[in-house]
Amino acid sequence: MRNLKLTVEYLGTNYYGWQVLPDKPTVAGEIIKALRTILKEEVKLLGASRTDAGVHARGQVANFKTEKEIPKEKLMRGLNGLLPPDIKVIKIEEVPLDFDSRRNAKGKEYLYRIFNRSIPSPFEYRRSWFFPFPLNTEKMAEASSFLIGVHDFTSFSKKDRSKEVNPIREVNEIKIEKIGNTIEIRVWGRSFLRHMVRVMVATLVKVGEGKLKPEDVKEILEGRNRERAPFLAPADGLYLEKVFYEDYPY
Repeated sequence: MRNLKLTVEYLGTNYYGWQVLPDKPTVAGEIIKALRTILKEEVKLLGASRTDAGVHARGQVANFKTEKEIPKEKLMRGLNGLLPPDIKVIKIEEVPLDFDSRRNAKGKEYLYRIFNRSIPSPFEYRRSWFFPFPLNTEKMAEASSFLIGVHDFTSFSKKDRSKEVNPIREVNEIKIEKIGNTIEIRVWGRSFLRHMVRVMVATLVKVGEGKLKPEDVKEILEGRNRERAPFLAPADGLYLEKVFYEDYPY
């Protein structure tokens, strides 16, 4: 028995997220279909992050077990030949049998991209959040400081959670940088609630456009009420940049 770890890049625009869904195209569904074609066996693919519909990844990680002895390089060539052009496996590693891409993750880095110009760019279409109004990134950075640390992030979670989950999460760092017409917001943390990064980004944008004060973010966080932050940034701008295992910097 072998346990193979995949590092995957994808544009999520055409998919209903990572997780397999009946009768809907998903990223994991496409990879499993390709693996079954090559290996001629059923495959259980475990992903590090269940990215939502429309969310992209530059460093998603998944693993599966197989009895087949096909070389890694041959498997990668075969997979990328069968996968659609918006999903590619960029690395395959053999890992211990007890490795689990989700449970063994030490931390994750997410990137959110805002295209901040009065006129949209065709090159940024469905790859960033087009926001045509000026944003004060210094105020956004000030507001983001209230989100760093261990907190109850109920106010920043999915509004209609179908099951109870622990809302306590730790955000290790948030960096906001303007590069040309693009504002990049990078978030590092050990784990995140569903929609958490997108709600945080949307709330920081409200601060950037002057509709909220930086200190309002602290009050929203402490309110532990999703109604306090009824904002959700579009999925188009969110990227899973990296999943850390042994080398998480925090």
